[in-house]
Amino acid sequence: MDSNVRDFIAKEVPDWNDEVIAVARFKAFSGQRSDWQPNFLFWRDLIIKIASHFRFLLIRPSQVKNDWFNRGGLTPLCIDDVLSLMYNEGDITRPGDLVDPTSGRFSQLVRKVTNLISRPAAPDIMAEESVVLTPLLKDKAAEVVKHLSESHWNSSCIITMKKFQEICGGPDEASVMLRYLSGRRTAQYLSILKNEFVEGVKVLLSEAALSGVSNLDCDVLYLIWTIEKLQQQLDVIDRRCELSRKSAVASLHSGNRKIALRYARELKLATQSREKCSSLLNRVEEVLGVIVDAESTKKVSEAMQIGAHAMKENKISMEDVDLCLRDVQENIDSQKEIEKALEQTPSYTDIDDEDIEEELEELELALEKEAQAHTPEKTSTSEEGTATLEASELLSETLSNLKLSDNTVGKSRTTRTTSKGEKTANLAM
Repeated sequence: MDSNVRDFIAKEVPDWNDEVIAVARFKAFSGQRSDWQPNFLFWRDLIIKIASHFRFLLIRPSQVKNDWFNRGGLTPLCIDDVLSLMYNEGDITRPGDLVDPTSGRFSQLVRKVTNLISRPAAPDIMAEESVVLTPLLKDKAAEVVKHLSESHWNSSCIITMKKFQEICGGPDEASVMLRYLSGRRTAQYLSILKNEFVEGVKVLLSEAALSGVSNLDCDVLYLIWTIEKLQQQLDVIDRRCELSRKSAVASLHSGNRKIALRYARELKLATQSREKCSSLLNRVEEVLGVIVDAESTKKVSEAMQIGAHAMKENKISMEDVDLCLRDVQENIDSQKEIEKALEQTPSYTDIDDEDIEEELEELELALEKEAQAHTPEKTSTSEEGTATLEASELLSETLSNLKLSDNTVGKSRTTRTTSKGEKTANLAM
């Protein structure tokens, strides 16, 4: 990873290998702040840029100095001062500066009182095992809340500590994130001891105030933890079933029927175990679903009660509410019609008067051309009608002058007589 960081620095800082510039950057701070202020800003921005690119929420000061910025055995002499100034200005913080919600309320209270009574001395940042970059911590916290809000519809959600660690990127990152969110009162630590010690986090996903931890929250945490354990067990059983199936098939191909039967027996037992585990998982999920639905129903009921109470206080009847809703709906419908008409009608705000006059002249010319085009069409139509009448008269006159021969008439009569005879014979039969 250190080599990747150095490669990233070489790309981001084109003059990194310039000896003259490197000497100026690597020297210690001395004199007035205005003398070394640009140098400090360079190192601070570079540290934040590296951490943002590689998503380092926690960084080790010794690694920053000795590994990240090592140039052939030379390390910046000013990095100690840079990190100390970043701590004083709030760019980095120590994990211990954030209140640990797992320590209990009494310990948190003692810590706050101690900090109020005696001001702690300036810490040695280089002696810290790790420090937290504050800008990245804020961005990461927003990402965690957004990720949880995409899969939960309520104003808050409860997840196990293991799931929280997966989202945050590790146990250390999760610990810092929990401290930060708890300090902002958007998360609470949960723990319950039944068959095992279960830890979890309740995270606020809306702008409302986070309610205190209740017994229902602990029960929900235990159900969620049970679901995760059962799902893990199902995954193990599925892998066992697949292994037994492959082993049985391989034994049959090799002609060893006895071993194949043993693997088939293991597959059968694993399948039965999977059915029981799956059934239990479905039952637990049903119970959790009932609790979530009941909580949503309770919130809806509370909202309805608040609304009814407000209506009584303001002496508002249901008829007034109905009329108001109708007016609102009518206004909405009319607004939609206006918007639809505006969408279909082009905007004329950007059109000049000269453009309008030119458009009118073009329309007038087009109308004149159309009027001229209609007149010949009418003439041609009348001429076509006269020609049609003349053709029909000629056809009727030709048919009247046409004379059929006697043979043709005789043949036609004979044919008609024969056909009549055939029809009579057919009827007699």
